[in-house]
Amino acid sequence: MTRRNILASLLESKLAAANSPDRPNPGGKDRVLAGPVKTMSLTLDRMAEESRTLQEALATGAAVVELDPECIDVSFIRDRLSGPDDAEFLVLKESLRAHGQEVPILVRPHPTRSGAYQAAYGHRRLKAAQDLGIKIKAVVRNLDDRQLIIAQGIENSARRDLTFIERAIFAKSLEDSGHDRSVIMAALSTDKTELSKLITVARALPDAIIRAIGPAPKAGRRRWLQFADLLRTRKTLIRVEAVLSEPNLPADSDARFLKAFAAAGEKGSKLARAEIWKRPDGAALARISRDPKATVLRFDEKAEPDFGAYVVERLADLYEEFRTRRA
Repeated sequence: MTRRNILASLLESKLAAANSPDRPNPGGKDRVLAGPVKTMSLTLDRMAEESRTLQEALATGAAVVELDPECIDVSFIRDRLSGPDDAEFLVLKESLRAHGQEVPILVRPHPTRSGAYQAAYGHRRLKAAQDLGIKIKAVVRNLDDRQLIIAQGIENSARRDLTFIERAIFAKSLEDSGHDRSVIMAALSTDKTELSKLITVARALPDAIIRAIGPAPKAGRRRWLQFADLLRTRKTLIRVEAVLSEPNLPADSDARFLKAFAAAGEKGSKLARAEIWKRPDGAALARISRDPKATVLRFDEKAEPDFGAYVVERLADLYEEFRTRRA
């Protein structure tokens, strides 16, 4: 490998690492910061790293250009489950708005659209630039599909913030696209055994359930493997789908995983019979779940605040009406 190629390889890894909002502080020794002090420290660390990375890019001859983000497509392989409204993305966008962009993203000339580009990594930065209506700095390289996904995987490994299930769907998507496992192992910086577990979980779980749960950063490999094993029967699948369709499902992805995991481990017919009760305008207001032992009525407080409290206040009257009808 030539000296120029070695420098280019190192640059690619550094650009990937610099794209992460959660890089470890190289000068810290397990110090704990909080509030504004922590925010300022992370911002200063990020700005310093961005400056160093940009200088290295220029020193190694990598051309940094400014592009219209609307002419850049995302990678053909998705690797994230979180949406544009997640907390980390909002912090990143605010940083870009307040301080500008120093670290370029990596793109290639679009394989099918003349004058357009396709991102290898830096997708959240690209989305933030699109939302803010500003141009984005990018390094343009001629990459084939294999080189693009390996570069994308290098970024994931460098920032270390993709969760187990996000790595799993990334691996499955690569295999479904026809890439052999040696390429996927290189992209994910993993071995054959771990890759097998990633793909096994991704193939065992319906895509709709994965999307409903989200990235679940606290749910590691062991929990996801157990969850996939529990979901082998149709009855279990129905119970989990029922829980994940509740109108008051928690906003936190880890909380959604715990609810789904608990439902998957339940025995018997609990939650097997369920229905949604709607207002006349069609808005879902309550979920009614019945089993031989209990009937559970869950009200969506966002859809109709205080209605649940009103029903509770009327329980005595409702019970008397019920007794009168039975008499």
